Amino acid sequence: MKKIHAIALLLALAVAVGNVSAQDVGAELKKMGETNGKAYVGPLMAGWGAGMNSGWFHSADLHGVLGFDIQVKAMFATIPDEDKTYMFQTPATIGPFTRGTDYPAEVKANTVVGATEATSVMSGATEVMKVPGGLDLSGAPFFAPQISIGLPFGLEIMGRFLPTTKLGDAGKVNFTGFGLRHDVDQYIPLLPLDLAVHFATQKFNYEDGKNQKLISASGTAFGLVASKGFLFLTVYGGFQIESSSWDIGPYDAQIVTTAGTQTVTVPQFTIEGKNKSRVLVGVRLLLAVINVHADYSIASTPVLTAGIGITFR
Repeated sequence: MKKIHAIALLLALAVAVGNVSAQDVGAELKKMGETNGKAYVGPLMAGWGAGMNSGWFHSADLHGVLGFDIQVKAMFATIPDEDKTYMFQTPATIGPFTRGTDYPAEVKANTVVGATEATSVMSGATEVMKVPGGLDLSGAPFFAPQISIGLPFGLEIMGRFLPTTKLGDAGKVNFTGFGLRHDVDQYIPLLPLDLAVHFATQKFNYEDGKNQKLISASGTAFGLVASKGFLFLTVYGGFQIESSSWDIGPYDAQIVTTAGTQTVTVPQFTIEGKNKSRVLVGVRLLLAVINVHADYSIASTPVLTAGIGITFR
């Protein structure tokens, strides 16, 4: 049964994560309890959270009434090397062996974005447990379709929507997002650039093949963006305050050791995104009705965002 891995396949750009299919992340997660499971998938969830809060805008020049954009957004959150390993907490006992006496209380292992090699827990020359490896990823990709529509009074509404989509036997996902922007420079005469504020919120849900909700996520962002147009080129930059949160579980973990398999019911746990704020810079190219943009966010989890679509101002 595929879990987090199935979501990765849905959200990822194939070129960015060509080796995601190397192993089933969900199956590996189910070999761990809460503490280790949280540390194992945490870097990927933090990256997805940063990506989810990205790409809401590409200019501070809002649409006129009923003007609109329809775009596809692709985000790639980079993951630092220090997030590619973690300290795996070993079981209290493994057969006749005792933690801290016969084998280490913790061992350095690879997170889901780390190297693919499994880590052996040794008691002397005897291997008593094997800890799953990762996917050897350089970042966390995310994908979102988006529409933006101009409203009266200098307002613009934004929406992201992925209807409930079946992933075969792996389950189903859905994703919704809503945002609102407001033209601020209309209140500042003679301002030589465009200025806007924004607020956005979104939710993501995943259910397994047994219709059990395993992952639910939320993201919130608000901030300020400024831009300046030069013919068909627009340069923009902004500041954003944000948060993201991923609830995982409950699920039944199968803890496998040389002494046998122990089933542990893991309660729901939460992973908070690292990004609390970001500064970003970007550029938009507008050719007739074709809109292409890219920006880079400087934050705890940096994000590269690109988008393409059509626009009618």
